[in-house]
Amino acid sequence: MPQSNADEPGRNDSQHPSGNQHPSGDRLPSGDQPRSANRLPGAFEADLPPLISGAEPETQERFLEFFLAEIRNENTRKAYGRAVARFLRWAGRQDFSLEGISPMVVSAYVEQLKPKLAPATVKQHLSAIRRLFGYLQATGALPENPAEPVRGPKHNPREGSTPILTAEEASRFIEGLPTGSIKGKRDKAIIGVLTYTFARVSAVVNLSQEDYFQAGRRRKLRLQEKGGKRRDVPLHHKATDYLEEYLEAGGRLEEKGEPLFRTMTRQGDLSGRPMDRTAVLRMVKSRASDEGLDPDQVCCHTFRGTGITAYLQNGGKLEVAQHIAGHADASTTKLYDRRRELVSKEEVEKIGI
Repeated sequence: MPQSNADEPGRNDSQHPSGNQHPSGDRLPSGDQPRSANRLPGAFEADLPPLISGAEPETQERFLEFFLAEIRNENTRKAYGRAVARFLRWAGRQDFSLEGISPMVVSAYVEQLKPKLAPATVKQHLSAIRRLFGYLQATGALPENPAEPVRGPKHNPREGSTPILTAEEASRFIEGLPTGSIKGKRDKAIIGVLTYTFARVSAVVNLSQEDYFQAGRRRKLRLQEKGGKRRDVPLHHKATDYLEEYLEAGGRLEEKGEPLFRTMTRQGDLSGRPMDRTAVLRMVKSRASDEGLDPDQVCCHTFRGTGITAYLQNGGKLEVAQHIAGHADASTTKLYDRRRELVSKEEVEKIGI
């Protein structure tokens, strides 16, 4: 029997949050089910919505083809799959046929989403619907794209909503993490990498041991980001120290493709399985709670935003922060620049009452 995974107590693959059950109640993929004619491919493996399973075989094929050929990023594929499934199930409950979906139907759906979801999420859902129907139109499965004229809610944030820590808070938190066990060393290394490389958690959990390498006098990480882009990021000396301590304790694996950050067995040893984003998030919130921080105000992106803000506070250049973070546009990097927020907190304390 395979060893139990101590990072996911009491769960099997079908119960995992990234498996086939979404909080909305929609079925999502487990990733281990066999593909069949009525299931989405690859990461989706969820039952097709009735509007698609009841459509012509060619339309079903174009629908599946959209997710296989048109959407290359796995995370985007999952997000779009959930958004599309939610819309099509809603439309089916309103007794619309696939051909009967009009711009008014899509617009009505967007309106009923607005009280439930953040504007950015509503826009993402609409984007998924628009791209799907655009593909079905382009391939001849449908005569028109009913989502094309529909506009989503205005959303142009000047600052991000991700909660961040001050440099002092982050330093106390990271340095205070217990490292008496291999799990503690692993967790500290993960949080250090998130902070000092500005990396997305999806890139961190996808790291293999060969992605941590020596280049001249510096250690680097080779991160795979959105769209399959790979970039080499020089490591801060503290992140290097955390990683070295973790690898020395856990044993360096020479076999190519071995995950850098692995789950724990119930015996307290490293397994051969990579951690996933959900396990890292759970770990981050648990560590935050242990250190006296509000776990509802700390997430994986907290350390990305904290690292970017600290870098800019110390005179770093925005274009360099953009490059390190792997952002295509500097406006995205600016969302993580929370210097004004931190200055405001300091200024408020000057009120001498």
